[in-house]
Amino acid sequence: MIAALLPCFLAHSQEADNLGSYAEVKLVSRLDLNPTYSLGEAEMGFDFGNSILCTTFEGAASENFSWFICNHWLNEEGYKWPWQNLGRSDEINWLDYCYADFSFGNWTFRLGKDFINTGGFECDDWDWDAYYASTSSFYDGLASYQWGGKIIYTLPSETNSFSLQMVSSPYGEHPFSSGLWSYSLGWNAEYDYASFKCSYSAMQYDKGDFDHVVAIGQQYYYSDWTFTWDCFNNSGYYDTDSEYRLAKGFSYAFRLQYAPSDSFDVQLRYTQMDKDKNGILPRHYKLAAIAQYYPLKDSQDLRLHAAAGYDSLLDSFSLMIGAKYEFSFRLW
Repeated sequence: MIAALLPCFLAHSQEADNLGSYAEVKLVSRLDLNPTYSLGEAEMGFDFGNSILCTTFEGAASENFSWFICNHWLNEEGYKWPWQNLGRSDEINWLDYCYADFSFGNWTFRLGKDFINTGGFECDDWDWDAYYASTSSFYDGLASYQWGGKIIYTLPSETNSFSLQMVSSPYGEHPFSSGLWSYSLGWNAEYDYASFKCSYSAMQYDKGDFDHVVAIGQQYYYSDWTFTWDCFNNSGYYDTDSEYRLAKGFSYAFRLQYAPSDSFDVQLRYTQMDKDKNGILPRHYKLAAIAQYYPLKDSQDLRLHAAAGYDSLLDSFSLMIGAKYEFSFRLW
């Protein structure tokens, strides 16, 4: 019976491929060991860094319809059950991405839960690729994943794309009842020698009260070298007894990467947050060196990594060693 059904299955698979149809599930796991030493308190600390366990489900039914879903089961807060925090979109979150794309020619219409269209190249890193020894305070404090819609137009040359997004505000605990929204305009460009990413976002804090974010990112390529520069018009977030919101100021993130092969790269990162205009946050910076190695031949499923960094705000050194593994299962 299996032999009789096999030709039908192969015919269905070939037809699905012709229509651009596929579905894939991934299990992404990362384990970090992260000892730290505080100079100010003269004491050692230890945590599991950015250890995480996520699943993704992505696919397409045709050239015009695709989807992506991602949730995390385990992070520094501990284990998550599916029903916990499902409807929230603040810093307490279980479901990261859950959106569908409808594409027609050069236009793409996206509905669902997505990353706020803000920030520079730093915000392109997936959660399991981030190194908190070097991330900006804006990246660390932003409730990134919000519900709403996005329109993207890509030029026929595919070198430039422009986007307009309206999603729930990161200041609203429950997106469907807070009545707070975030609006973003974006421009992305990719060329052989450089890439650019610029955005403007207005994130609603209260009725008639918005935080405005301007982000500019530039990335340049030369041989095995990549230089990235991001700039934000804020110093991250301040947290007082009365409010938690964006601190007005400037942040700069620099990254120099050397990748002599597909299996190995080293990076030097420097992130500076200036003193905010209200005088709540002092000027501070992060400096980190990172190495990544992919030991499997012709595959990046397994990554071994190490990072060493200094955080001037905490006056502490950190050393991280860890591994990330991605297991993929193709459904069709």
